[in-house]
Amino acid sequence: MKDITPAVKPFPFKKLLLATDKAEVLLLAGEIGRALGLSVYLVGGPVRDFFLGRPLKDLDLVVEGDPGPLARRLSRSLRGKLTGPTPFNTYKIRYAGGEVDVALARREVYPAPAALPQVSPAGILEDLSRRDFTANALAVGLSGPWQGKLLDPFEGLADLRAGFLRVLHRNSFVDDPTRIFRGARYAVRFGWRFHRQTSEALGQAYLRESPLLLTPARIRAELARLLSEPSPGQVLGCLEEAGLWLSLELPPPPAAFPRDLLGELSPERALKALILTLTHGNPEKASRLGLSPEEAHRYAEEFTRARSTLSQMPPGLSPSEIFLRLRAFSAEVLVAAAWETGKTALALEHLRQRKIRPFLSGKDLLQEWGLSPGPLVGRLLEALLLARLDGRVKTRDDELNLVHQLLKEAQER
Repeated sequence: MKDITPAVKPFPFKKLLLATDKAEVLLLAGEIGRALGLSVYLVGGPVRDFFLGRPLKDLDLVVEGDPGPLARRLSRSLRGKLTGPTPFNTYKIRYAGGEVDVALARREVYPAPAALPQVSPAGILEDLSRRDFTANALAVGLSGPWQGKLLDPFEGLADLRAGFLRVLHRNSFVDDPTRIFRGARYAVRFGWRFHRQTSEALGQAYLRESPLLLTPARIRAELARLLSEPSPGQVLGCLEEAGLWLSLELPPPPAAFPRDLLGELSPERALKALILTLTHGNPEKASRLGLSPEEAHRYAEEFTRARSTLSQMPPGLSPSEIFLRLRAFSAEVLVAAAWETGKTALALEHLRQRKIRPFLSGKDLLQEWGLSPGPLVGRLLEALLLARLDGRVKTRDDELNLVHQLLKEAQER
């Protein structure tokens, strides 16, 4: 590997300590590093966020040498819970104030496009050279020869200030196509633009068809991260502009992102809805994005029916009519079909209907009228629910009166 110039620069370390509630952790890590004779660095996202004036969330530390002793001591000092090492020799500390990742400074070699890398110990400069974008290839020394200094070997600080998202080499997305997802998240989150070098790297990845080599599990994980962003719809659009959906042999996603609709779902169901939307319910493509083959085929037929049902629903239906037409569909399929057909308002109304219950329960019916468990109780409860959806009953007494009327009519038939 060619020599990397460290580009050591002054760093306002005291300002960092005053700007974060993680000061104790940073000072402890440096103290423990010095006691163990290890060079320890704060790297990547936390350094980037400091220069952006954003709060530091979780911390990423890199150690030149075995990170285990430092991770164990730091975890004890923070009264945290330590997990690791992973196959990449990384540790995670969970403590009352958040999380700290402690990693071995390492080099990475990718045996094939989109494959997981083979790692080996290295120095901090080589560790920075393996990173995704220059703005993340920044490190601040907490102990060792560059304590209190900023290492910026790839001019990441200049890119950050200029608002550029620049890869470190032209095969960056060939090696790891998940960086394309990450780049779109950063571009939207920080308002950055793809540097010319980044656009060239995209072209190289698409020429090699690297995104198609990603495993379903890795794509699924990236889609889940996308949904956790503040503006997921914009990230989807950014990925379309970057050409990712085309490279994955998918159509562009629908334009309007249904934030309120997806907000009615659990994160897992929202993720499934996104996958179904991106693939138009195609089972082979849905399994390619992370659904199991079994659930992808199970959803395919339901998605087709839901899309057809929504498309054929006329305006002016009563709430109970909407409920009866849509209740058979799973929430994730309904959201995906509504997103594709533009019937998001109908689906949102229905999902909120699902949270409504009659005032009277089955137990109330059994006690009040001496009914036996059976189909009659179920029919009465459904009648109460539909009446409540349509506003024909508003109180418990209204429901009691309706049950009395329905039972009387049943006896007269």
